[in-house]
Amino acid sequence: MDKIAEQLPDIFNVAAYFLEMNLVSEKSEKIAFYYQDKSYTYSQLNSFVRRTARLFSELGLERENRIAILLPDNPEFVFAFWGAIWLGAVPVPINTNCSLEDIQYILHNSRAKILLTTQEWQEKLTFTQSKFLRHRLLTNGEKPFLSLVSQEDEEVACAETCRDEPAFWLYTSGSTGRPKGAIHLHQNMVVCANNYGINTLGLQSNDLTYSVAKMPFAYGLGNTLYMPMAVGAASVLSDANNVFDIIADIERYQPTVFFGIPSIYANILAVAEIASLDTSCLRLCVSAAEQLPKSVWQQWLDTYNLEICEGIGTTEFLHIFLSNRVGKCKPGSSGFPVSGYDVRVVNDNGLPCSPGEIGNLQVSGESLMLGYWNRLQQTRKVICGEMMKTGDKYQRDADGYFWFMGRKDDLFKVNGQWISPLEIEDILHQHPQILEVAVVPSSNFGEQLTQVVAYVTLKPQQQASSELEDSIRQFSKQKLPHFKAPKVINFVESLPRTSTGKIHRQKLGIGD
Repeated sequence: MDKIAEQLPDIFNVAAYFLEMNLVSEKSEKIAFYYQDKSYTYSQLNSFVRRTARLFSELGLERENRIAILLPDNPEFVFAFWGAIWLGAVPVPINTNCSLEDIQYILHNSRAKILLTTQEWQEKLTFTQSKFLRHRLLTNGEKPFLSLVSQEDEEVACAETCRDEPAFWLYTSGSTGRPKGAIHLHQNMVVCANNYGINTLGLQSNDLTYSVAKMPFAYGLGNTLYMPMAVGAASVLSDANNVFDIIADIERYQPTVFFGIPSIYANILAVAEIASLDTSCLRLCVSAAEQLPKSVWQQWLDTYNLEICEGIGTTEFLHIFLSNRVGKCKPGSSGFPVSGYDVRVVNDNGLPCSPGEIGNLQVSGESLMLGYWNRLQQTRKVICGEMMKTGDKYQRDADGYFWFMGRKDDLFKVNGQWISPLEIEDILHQHPQILEVAVVPSSNFGEQLTQVVAYVTLKPQQQASSELEDSIRQFSKQKLPHFKAPKVINFVESLPRTSTGKIHRQKLGIGD
């Protein structure tokens, strides 16, 4: 099978590629994206991107310089991202859910020359010192970014970049250590758009996508930005931050494709009695970021008659490389490989695992990052040639479907037997009063061996009690081997999460 990247010309600018393919007469006046009460056509998008590139050029942004974008999903984010790439500069989106400390680290580590943000974030970052930062542009205040862009002439030459030179960086949201800057090439978005957006999901020009994950997150960047553009479709830019706002957005914009995450699917179901969702506009539901419980998948199907196509990807591969397909879903699995990716489960010696055997996930594909910025040793630990060790524990079944067992550090032993917390969590999710659950080990039992501890959040109108704790414990004992049943149930208001919404297990009292 021919590689997608090799079919692209050597001189290739991905911003020009996605913009110019939608400037033919029948596409240029189509809506590219919606934002609040506004909409932008592909023709308007092209003009704003060129004007943004001109503004950046006049501010001294040069080829290979970095520009940090600390914004919610809004038009300014889109214009700045494509405008920088148009110039041959390198945009660095920063997730607004990152801690202030991590944001300061990314600004300094990336050596960003320009920061585009809001006045509110500017005030929070007043003490940030970076010898590389030259300009701060704000989207609100006295001189808002869009007013400056509108004053510019749109004629600016597109940089003659190469398909395999850096186009943008995305910082990982690792649960340990500082974020790592994954360097992605001009070709990578084209690879993901074709392999996953077109060939796997079947995105079409009449689709309207809505993504819960935001654009600084690799999953969200594809869902909202480049995959819809690859087919001339439209997307919604939204900064909804709770389930009620998301439900309101879906009813307002009527998207055809919903890119969710497990916690949002669970919460939509949990509030159905007080805020029902009309899904008649949706033709496709997708989930990624972390494991989707089987019970949530089944309840969504029973309630809305829609399958959820679960998949997995990484920041390092930019988007999804394992995915379920409509009509071929196995609830609880990550699906099977997306076209263009070689996905394997191997043992610690690098040999293929038999079906049902837990091993290490290795992936190769054209969208693999160039490497981590200034992290040579970490890059070499995970990348070997075209293959990457993801750090995930998986097993593959006889039908070729892949099943996530947890991160390599998530698995633990009880009574000398390996336990995947996901297996226990999947059972506990079936309890009628539980909304979310995370299972971790704890050895704080005197001289006893490691025990299983469950942290639980409850559905609306449910109250924690000793009776409920006993009910959950008995429920788990009926469905799990005795050594897997949680010995301790901790009720919490919410589970700690990383900036991209994944459960942050390291903050759940391991070893307390």
